[in-house]
Amino acid sequence: MPPVLDPNRNCCPLAKADRFALLIDGSNYYGTLARVISQAKQTVAILGWDLDSRARLGPGGPPGDLVPPLWEFLPAVADANPDLNIYILAWDFPILLANARDPKLVWGRDPFNHPRVHLKFDSTHPPGASHHQKIVVIDDGLAFAGGMDIAGGRWDSPEHLACDTRRPGKDGPYPPYHDVMAMVDGGAARALAGIARDRWRRSTGTSIPDSVQYRDLWPDSVTPDLVDVSIGISRTDFDTNGSGGCREIEELHLNLIAAAREFIYIENQYLTSATIVNALCRRLETADGPEVIIVLPLNNTGWLEEHTIEVMRLRSVRLLRQADRFDRLRITYPVVPDLADTAIGVHAKVLIADDRLLRVGSSNLTNRSMRLDTECDLTIEAAGPSERLAISGLRNRLLAEHLGMSSEAIVSFLAKDASLVRLVDSRRASARCLLDLPVDDRLSEPIVEDELVDPSEPITTGLVLEALATSSTHRLVKRVLPLAVICVAMTAVAMLCWRTIRARSRPLRR
Repeated sequence: MPPVLDPNRNCCPLAKADRFALLIDGSNYYGTLARVISQAKQTVAILGWDLDSRARLGPGGPPGDLVPPLWEFLPAVADANPDLNIYILAWDFPILLANARDPKLVWGRDPFNHPRVHLKFDSTHPPGASHHQKIVVIDDGLAFAGGMDIAGGRWDSPEHLACDTRRPGKDGPYPPYHDVMAMVDGGAARALAGIARDRWRRSTGTSIPDSVQYRDLWPDSVTPDLVDVSIGISRTDFDTNGSGGCREIEELHLNLIAAAREFIYIENQYLTSATIVNALCRRLETADGPEVIIVLPLNNTGWLEEHTIEVMRLRSVRLLRQADRFDRLRITYPVVPDLADTAIGVHAKVLIADDRLLRVGSSNLTNRSMRLDTECDLTIEAAGPSERLAISGLRNRLLAEHLGMSSEAIVSFLAKDASLVRLVDSRRASARCLLDLPVDDRLSEPIVEDELVDPSEPITTGLVLEALATSSTHRLVKRVLPLAVICVAMTAVAMLCWRTIRARSRPLRR
């Protein structure tokens, strides 16, 4: 078959990784990250959608031998090495998200208070977009990319215990949380370092110096899943006016879906991209198309999300199930014993096609991830039998976690019956399994137009007013349209004032 990765179309020029590992869940990622940051000698670059200086790179719980919170940990690492500089670029989030963010970052204050820990806010993206990449690079020699930010509520173990005191929250343990990061070294790490430097320069107008000496930073505690493997790095990235960028990730997803012959395995937080849903529908409607397993969270909590992004997701689910003429689709959510009224948070962004293609990154299956936000995905295309075996092994590890099985048991089942659909169905009676995502038919239309909920282009005042005027609730909207105009104007003024106050309270650039 022709190769899927096509540099300068759906990815950057391929970069070689000496080693690649998939770090599944926060216990594996955070623990590894804490160890390698402690060994940094020259530079640490951290890019994220969210950042909380109170988060720990390890489990929480009663006082004891805990990794200190980030605001203590990073300055201590810098103090231990006078040549080390740490660069943190966090999204300059809107005031609407202030209640869920680190209070010091809400006002633009520096919780680290260290001359070599440099905290900046990234606002160099189109209106309505966000900086959504999650990248960490250590000394240009080791890099992480995927779905996890360093923030509260992210750490969990693969067991996803319903009540785990290592996940302390305000009213007891926060719900289980599933996510995935990739770790690479070699040329792939240096390529990610280049992306981090470019983003830092565009956002701050300053530069991160190159690391001058390469060191082997791969931790002994992590066994590589693949060695000497080519990595395709794909981006969604546009200038502040929405032009002059790239849309590699959308093209990549379409190519991955089209290339699958046996299986498409997906883990994602959202499912609202019309382009991606239509591509999956076309494969399901074909008699010889692949099986499709999609793992999503049970729901998106909160009144606003339930009446916006959740409505769009359920519409996508209905379209896919209608297209499933040959019973090759399962849209599921993971469960573990004793969850009661909570659910596992699925935040991973993974797509695996057959045993040939593995993609992990920051992009959700949303319009904004494909066409607006700043994203970064990594893809491996198997070049031979050993890489195919490794990719199928990683898929089996993810399935084993969700189905409460061992990877060996997954392999044994598929050797007798090569169907992921029947594998998932066979575990429905188990305490730990993947259940069919329910569809609530009462939710039929979002309270505002899709382009305001999940935009595919920069959000302008004209777009807001047009969407409000053509909303499914247009009769009510027309009565309150003058008020809506006033609210839009007042919100814009409030955000401008808030950003001005934050800018004045930020530490001077070092």
